[in-house]
Amino acid sequence: MGDGKVRWAVVGVGDIVRKRVAPAILRQPDSTLYACVTHHAEEKRAEITALAPRKVYSDLDATLDDPHVDAVYVATPVFLHAPQTIAALRAGKDVVVEKPMALDAAEAAEMCRAAEQTGRRLAVAYYRRFWSRFRWVKQMLDRGDLGQVVLVRLVLHSWYCPDPDAPGAWRLRAELSGGGVVSDVGSHRLDLLAWWFGLPRELTAHVATLTHSYPVEDSATVLMALTHGAQVTGSFHWNSKTWTDEIHIAGTEAKVTLHPCDGEDVVVTVGRKTERRKMPKPENGHFPLIDDFARAIVEDRSPQFTGPDGLKATRIIDAIYQSSRQRCWLPVCPAK
Repeated sequence: MGDGKVRWAVVGVGDIVRKRVAPAILRQPDSTLYACVTHHAEEKRAEITALAPRKVYSDLDATLDDPHVDAVYVATPVFLHAPQTIAALRAGKDVVVEKPMALDAAEAAEMCRAAEQTGRRLAVAYYRRFWSRFRWVKQMLDRGDLGQVVLVRLVLHSWYCPDPDAPGAWRLRAELSGGGVVSDVGSHRLDLLAWWFGLPRELTAHVATLTHSYPVEDSATVLMALTHGAQVTGSFHWNSKTWTDEIHIAGTEAKVTLHPCDGEDVVVTVGRKTERRKMPKPENGHFPLIDDFARAIVEDRSPQFTGPDGLKATRIIDAIYQSSRQRCWLPVCPAK
């Protein structure tokens, strides 16, 4: 580290980097934005100039050969996550990779193995795990405040139909993204589910493209059974211009509602009484993730959440797609 600061190289200069990741690095007191890596430096000149990295690379290998790079943030299309992450780990860099972790669980497992073999840190950008509202739900569940959890409902629908030439249109090609609405936005909710309850025991799913003409799914409905028996319903859609994003967890004694999921209020219902708690999201949703990872390097510890944590959502996503193809219930985390 130079001057006691973690020197970051950011791979990819898209909206997430420009709006959240780079500002988080620039704000984090133990960090400096050392390099941006992109094949489109000329097109991204304005964005790169605004971020003011010390170096701009067009080649990942050259970046990884730079001994001044301590940490790498991989923010490229999903098909590049595994090869770029593994290369960075083997070059002795610590890595944060965007979600979803990889095209499938096999790739994600290879990333985890590379981190273990090299002794480097690996985290996945499931940043909601750091937000107070979701941590509070985790604490309620761990204390048993809801009683026996019997039902979890995950609901997300919006409208997504980008121009085929738009910068993010790679999301509509499964070979580049891993899938559609389930992989892209469902992954965040499935990660929360895995964090709160562990992997589901089994699931069945129906995935389809109902409205749009693109090849990935715009609709998915999932039924899951958690290891302790609670039932989960998940509904993810990119084909409704009426937006919603909500999570409901019902127990025998109480219910907690996040509606909208990223809103300011958490609503707890006990019997017919409701209590609203103000828990706004961070100004920059990525900052707590970047802050923890940088501090982990400085303090020579593991980040709070690591590669195996991020792998869980990808295992669920794989099972959803496989279940839909086979039209059956599939085990995810079979009972021992």
